[in-house]
Amino acid sequence: MTGTGAACGRRRRAVLAAVLIAVGLLALATPMARAQPSALPQPPTTSAPIAAAWDSAEGRGRVVDAVVALFATEYHAPEQRDWALWGAEYREAAAVADGRAAFDAVMGRMLRSLADGHSSWLGRPAAASAPAPRSPSDAEPVRLGVQLAYVEDRGLVVERVYPSTPADRAGLRRADVITAVGDLDLRRVGSLFAANAALADALRAGPAALTVERGRVRFDLDVVGAAVDFEAVAARPYAALLDDGVGYLHVPTFNTEDVAADVHAAVRGLVASGARALVLDLRGNLGGRVLEAGLTFAAFGDGTWSVAVARGEEAWRATAGIEAAPGGPVAVARLRQPDGRSLGEQRLADPVRFDGPVVVLVGSENASAAEVLAAALAEGIGARVVGERTSGNVEAVRAFELPDGSRVLVAIADLRSPSGASLVGGVAPDVVARADVRDLARGVDPPVAEARRLLGALPFTPGTYF
Repeated sequence: MTGTGAACGRRRRAVLAAVLIAVGLLALATPMARAQPSALPQPPTTSAPIAAAWDSAEGRGRVVDAVVALFATEYHAPEQRDWALWGAEYREAAAVADGRAAFDAVMGRMLRSLADGHSSWLGRPAAASAPAPRSPSDAEPVRLGVQLAYVEDRGLVVERVYPSTPADRAGLRRADVITAVGDLDLRRVGSLFAANAALADALRAGPAALTVERGRVRFDLDVVGAAVDFEAVAARPYAALLDDGVGYLHVPTFNTEDVAADVHAAVRGLVASGARALVLDLRGNLGGRVLEAGLTFAAFGDGTWSVAVARGEEAWRATAGIEAAPGGPVAVARLRQPDGRSLGEQRLADPVRFDGPVVVLVGSENASAAEVLAAALAEGIGARVVGERTSGNVEAVRAFELPDGSRVLVAIADLRSPSGASLVGGVAPDVVARADVRDLARGVDPPVAEARRLLGALPFTPGTYF
């Protein structure tokens, strides 16, 4: 384990020209753009007279022409389309569109027709509006901080625990089942709506007396609810120490700042608690910022973790690792072109290095940087992969501004594994395992159980509980 100090420090940013970012299908970097690069210069706001000049049949036709020219010169696989025919297919509909919304709809269809999962039409940035004033009656409701499903005859099944919430502080885990709230048997209420309503009422009256089943063990919890900012906590990694020295770390996205810092802090905490092996759960992760994913890789290994290929040639190489520095070790993630020029660099102070065995959990919804990281850990440190084949949606994108002030995302490179292997077909797991709510209701998450079997934490038998 490498690092200085008891807590993981926040990174010291040194972004040189980080205009490239790998995103998942729905991973929003900002409200304005799905793939807003962290150092992309902000264009001047398009003035109303200039915008109006483009809102004509001729102007909109020229925007379509600009999009065609952009993709012909920047798209990572130009041979996939006859770009002139592509533009001609949509030019007339765009030119005669009745208003901006109709025009944006046409351009959205045009970009979606590429079916690469990344290139997309962003349109013009919307003018910022002030939030509506809050009244005293708008007080935040108290929450538990979990994602729940209902299974009749079992109760409320915990599908996810959000970090730093009442549920996390109370020690609830994925696959716990809340069978009763006070004297009310949730197994008999018949619906998620009724069970949620009973839970909400109990949390408002506070503390809520919960009866919980974890596998074959039943116990009581008194939980004090609190306001939960789900938008903030949903992006944060969640860590827990399972039995037998196995740490569990769920990383839901790489598309927010400080994800890697949270990962390093979580790994440090798990090691301090006795974790000798780790289950890294990437299920549900749609990708995000390449440099954040790189700094996450640095918690486990050093070297190349991805190669980007554009138009048949290497466009850049993503590397990461821990390096010595005057103030102590730092994790460094870099993007470099073949000629050595830097496209981006990001640093994280006081990193950690986990040297134990790792199993990575993946699912069919995984995309982009999450898929690449799973492949990189398999190739780089010999991590085993458990779950379902990933989506194979592995492009990097760049945001471009058009003459009318609109923005468009262009898939400019294909991300590959460290060895250069294509990931277009997805990352194939070493062990196939799936989980559904009925499994969780029995107290078992099959991919986690398989991961623990591979790690040697316990002998695997069907229905093993955790």
